[in-house]
Amino acid sequence: MQRQSDIHQFAHPAEEERDWLSAVLRGQAGLVEHFIGSGADSAWWDAALHTLVTLSASRIGFVGCIGHDPGAPPGVRPVAVTGIAWMEWSRQVCDRFATDGLGVGRVTSGIGAHIATGEMVLNGDPYGDPRRWGLPRGHPPLESYMGIPLRDGPEVIGLVGLANRPGGYRESVEDDLRPVLAIIAMVAGRALAERRASEATATSTRLGSVVAALTRAERERQGIDEGVHHILTAGPLADAERAVAAVVTELDPALRVSVMPCDPDDPAQLRPVAGQCPVVARSDCMALGRRCLHVSLPGIRPDPCPYADPLDAMTICCPVATDDVQRGIVMVHSRDVTEEGPARAESIGLAVTRLADALAEVALREASISRAMHDPLTGLLNRTALLEAAEQRLARIHPSARPFGLLVVDLDDFKEVNDQLGHAVGDEALVAVASALAGAVRGTDLIARIGGDEFVVLLDSADPGVMRAAADRLVDVVSVVTPAAGPGMSASVGGMLVGWGDATWDEMYQRADMLLYRAKAAGKGVAVIGPLLGTPDLT
Repeated sequence: MQRQSDIHQFAHPAEEERDWLSAVLRGQAGLVEHFIGSGADSAWWDAALHTLVTLSASRIGFVGCIGHDPGAPPGVRPVAVTGIAWMEWSRQVCDRFATDGLGVGRVTSGIGAHIATGEMVLNGDPYGDPRRWGLPRGHPPLESYMGIPLRDGPEVIGLVGLANRPGGYRESVEDDLRPVLAIIAMVAGRALAERRASEATATSTRLGSVVAALTRAERERQGIDEGVHHILTAGPLADAERAVAAVVTELDPALRVSVMPCDPDDPAQLRPVAGQCPVVARSDCMALGRRCLHVSLPGIRPDPCPYADPLDAMTICCPVATDDVQRGIVMVHSRDVTEEGPARAESIGLAVTRLADALAEVALREASISRAMHDPLTGLLNRTALLEAAEQRLARIHPSARPFGLLVVDLDDFKEVNDQLGHAVGDEALVAVASALAGAVRGTDLIARIGGDEFVVLLDSADPGVMRAAADRLVDVVSVVTPAAGPGMSASVGGMLVGWGDATWDEMYQRADMLLYRAKAAGKGVAVIGPLLGTPDLT
């Protein structure tokens, strides 16, 4: 910047009008050439101000650009200040303007008159003007002042301030400087347009990011809603567990998922049924221990999951629990590091929580159905489940509907066990008998306890030989069950084959029950097999 001592005074009497115009045009041409070569850098603004100060014979001055922030009064920030070295303040101001570039500074002083009215200000007595403003300590006194607005069409976009011209200022000074002022206004307008374009681009980019994030969030929400519906309607719990893995993968292919219920054979462990993950000790699971979602982000969050793969950038564990019954966890992990970091982990965590809740609902529903269909003492199917299975076979909707076998098993003299040893020992005996009977039938057969000491077995794909062998086997396994400190046990069995026809459950059961009583009348501990009910297989 040009210092005050370097500023040359230039007067232009009428006889020197040609030389004056030549100086103005040279100044204009120099600024144009500088702008074409280097653009509107800080050196260009310094040159523009120096040209104005020199041509106007002013001692000090500044050039500022006006900005308008929403919700705030208009302001001006100087982009060039004469290099008056009267104190350290001026150097700091110049340095700050050079580094900050164009911007907005709040103005509530006389400069505001330019912005508010858009008119030129001439002042031969700055200190007597009611619009005066305070000057920093050490600032040279103002003897006269001229403020010239810079316009881009009707809009005031900048301001030239000139001060301390010998003899003061007249309106003709602006006319004399108009060629140079036009160049400065053009450059200020271009700078303002570029700034606004940059701000518009930044705003558009931000809005684009917001729209993209909202679109992705809506797409994921719809995907999760569909996934929850799919899980709830998937059927058995095993199918629902596989559905969870499929939904998470659909949500983000970069995610890996493991569904880990409590092992029915060892409830202290969580064993994966979908996905690849080591067996987890239930007592070490932080999600189950804290009864809430647990997120591991190595290097970002402390307290990582002890079972998290050290190569993973994220591990999310969500409990699957209902009515204070912990049924397992859903573990989601990924090796990709996303820009969203914790925010992305949070959104995935919310999604996994919904899927885990849906899985828990399926587990609860299946447990409720299981309780409704099983005998609470022995764990065998109950009368309700037996009747449903029998009706399926009679309606020919079971894969092996006909012919099938029906065996009714009744313990002999079981009342004496209860009377002699008590009902607690009697219950233990029933549990032991149920276990023995379940172990004596095929995996495709069905066994149920329908009340007291009576059991029923439905044999799939039976024939007379299969019927006889199964009935004798049931009698034999019961005979080896011995209650504590009590007599040995025996059972009588009545059974028959059911073929094609219009037989009903009541008819089937009554005939089998009659055969059972024949067995008891024959001495107990034996099996009686009756004739085929209905007709043989017609195929």
